[in-house]
Amino acid sequence: MLKLSSITTSLLLIAGLSVIPGLTAAEDWPLKRETDLSSGFGDFRDGHFHGGVDLRTGGKIGAEVYSPVDGYVWRVYMSYSGYGKGLYIMGDNGYLYVYGHLSQMTGKIDRPVKEAQMAVQRYRQDIYFPKDSIRVKQGEFLAYTGQAGKGGPHLHFEKRTGDNIPINPLTNGFELDDKTKPSFSRLGIQMTDDHSLLPNGRRKLFVDVKPSKGPGQFGLDTLIYLHRPFGLLVDGYDQMRSGGMRQAIYRLRLFIDDRLMYDTRFDSASYETTDAVRLEYDYTEAANGRKRVRRLFKISGNSFSGSSGQLGSGIFGADGGERVGRHRARIVGDDSFGNRSEVKFDFLWGPRDYIYQMDSVIMPQKLRTEYYFTPVDGFDEFGIDSVVALRNIPGWWGQSKEVQVIPLENGRIICRIESDRTPTALLALHLYCANTIIRDNIFNGLHEQQADRVKPSWEVVDDGLLVTLDIKNKKASESRIELYYGDSLLGVEYPQYFDLSRHICFVPPRPEYERIDRIGAAMTRDSSHRMRAFSDSANIHRVGGRDLQIVSVDDLLELTFNRANLYEPRFIELKRNYSRHKSALHLNSAHYQVLPEAFVTREDFLMKLRIPGRKLNDNPSGICWLDKEEDRWVWLDNELAGDSLMATSLGGGSFAAVFDYDPPKILHLSVNEGRTYNTLKPRIAFLAVDSLSGIGDDEDISVKIDTKWQIVDFDPETARCETQLVEPLAPGPHHLAIIIYDRAGNMTEQYLNFTVKSKQKRRKQTGR
Repeated sequence: MLKLSSITTSLLLIAGLSVIPGLTAAEDWPLKRETDLSSGFGDFRDGHFHGGVDLRTGGKIGAEVYSPVDGYVWRVYMSYSGYGKGLYIMGDNGYLYVYGHLSQMTGKIDRPVKEAQMAVQRYRQDIYFPKDSIRVKQGEFLAYTGQAGKGGPHLHFEKRTGDNIPINPLTNGFELDDKTKPSFSRLGIQMTDDHSLLPNGRRKLFVDVKPSKGPGQFGLDTLIYLHRPFGLLVDGYDQMRSGGMRQAIYRLRLFIDDRLMYDTRFDSASYETTDAVRLEYDYTEAANGRKRVRRLFKISGNSFSGSSGQLGSGIFGADGGERVGRHRARIVGDDSFGNRSEVKFDFLWGPRDYIYQMDSVIMPQKLRTEYYFTPVDGFDEFGIDSVVALRNIPGWWGQSKEVQVIPLENGRIICRIESDRTPTALLALHLYCANTIIRDNIFNGLHEQQADRVKPSWEVVDDGLLVTLDIKNKKASESRIELYYGDSLLGVEYPQYFDLSRHICFVPPRPEYERIDRIGAAMTRDSSHRMRAFSDSANIHRVGGRDLQIVSVDDLLELTFNRANLYEPRFIELKRNYSRHKSALHLNSAHYQVLPEAFVTREDFLMKLRIPGRKLNDNPSGICWLDKEEDRWVWLDNELAGDSLMATSLGGGSFAAVFDYDPPKILHLSVNEGRTYNTLKPRIAFLAVDSLSGIGDDEDISVKIDTKWQIVDFDPETARCETQLVEPLAPGPHHLAIIIYDRAGNMTEQYLNFTVKSKQKRRKQTGR
């Protein structure tokens, strides 16, 4: 960071931040054109909340940027990433205003920045200016919009408090003509206890939300039945105009039976807690491109101050005292200007076990068996239309002619089976209500034991491990799974019956399950029955529970975790895949998988990949992550440590060491060998293209004219480079030298000679 006066940076920082905002005059938008947003405050970004708003510039660079208030230039930050060219204005009102992705700043700001760059021969600068050294007036021209940094042409604009906390411009002085209500598309249901599953066998389920009567009103086509603790999620967005770009909804509230359960709003986004974006949003959905799914309940580690859970942290059923029956849920979405939409739906809350409890079984006749059931208190609220007993055979649930359900008084029923043989088929009560079916009590045919014709499989999910049993038996029975590390039995779990061929069990990441390498399954809960069906290909680790933990899949790849990497302990799985075509694929290692491919971390974890028998300095390669959507390898920031490559990762996926033999390419250079140009400040522009590792930072690009270092603007997304000649060249010949390195150390260079001359003024012709 560069000092521009004798005052120390720390004193400048204190002086700049000590102003307490008071009553403020009206603020102007920084663009003198119709304001249109492409991104909003609080939008999901990987690792942080979007701390400002993005203003559209019609897909072009060069829109004029103005100061919203009187103040002074506080800071300029120059980089090839992030904000690109960033300008900070400290207002006399005590607020800080930030502009990102600029193309050029006005002369009084640009000159000292260029002087600083030339002095140290670095593009990247972080300059704090003395108070009032560069004054600006409200409405004064400051810069032009550009495309420097991340994203297409637009202006990133922020308003911050005097102590550098981003606040929502739309709720703090900057208004828009916005009459468009928020919109919703999906509702999510997430189980929150340590064992329950939804009817689809998962822990999380999304259902479509449909517009209902009236503008801004949404609902569901189905009635939801739940009987274990759950939280809700909602997929929605806001627009400032119909057909406009989509942004995060400013405020969301969840009410159940008119009680406020959860309230979240985007008023501010402190840098201390901005990583909570991965918890406030559903990270797995965001990683798969659905970046507007918001969580309406608090989970461990979420320190975002803008959200608060009222009853059970927004989780329904957490205290176990909820009334059995029908409940009304309402999700209210408000934008920054009072436009409101709502999702309203009913759900049924059942008892922890069954709605119909079996009282007795009698056999009044030789070929008849009768099961008597009594419903729980409050069952009238379910609005049950009918009760049937369905039979389960492989791949099918259906009615049987031998089974009849007879209603009695007060909701009681008899299930009568008439058969000339002892009934062995599995039977379960199914309750038909308005727009839903509830699978209730399994009351016949669930045997204590069957043959172990079963195969276990598993999947690591957000909050645990799902183990599925693929069963080939013709009769139903209970089941159990056993989890092992080596020959040590770690624990026993009991799957839920879903159908004759499928049982599913959720296993939370308990401390005893720190390492699982074998999973067994048996078609009985009797522990005296010897386990015969095993799968020994597991490599599952519980990480995040110790101060230091190294996990591996072989003697080459190691992952290092500590408590700070994760918000809470979780499972991961490691796999190694061998490739017969390593040379053709430019691989310098096996292909590894860290599963699940997307999971929430608080800090990057360390990866160390040993490459035995190769001199890494002579064979440039690096750990890469496979972007499956783009079908390409993405180079991570690598370091060499002896015979090993080291990198960090924020999540899972596919990884390998990949060779990068190809140097960058210089394309479409605007200056040609031997040419003469009629200007003393010729435009020097080109594309710096690299196939894999990419260009790391500003020190990797060097442009010199006659051995004198030049300032180079570079946009990593478009690969475009352009020099900014601070001083005109002297008329005559000159030498251009361009040297570019990629992150693997490959170099390309280009040298040429050109000539410049002053542009000749045309002589006026005079008549005689």
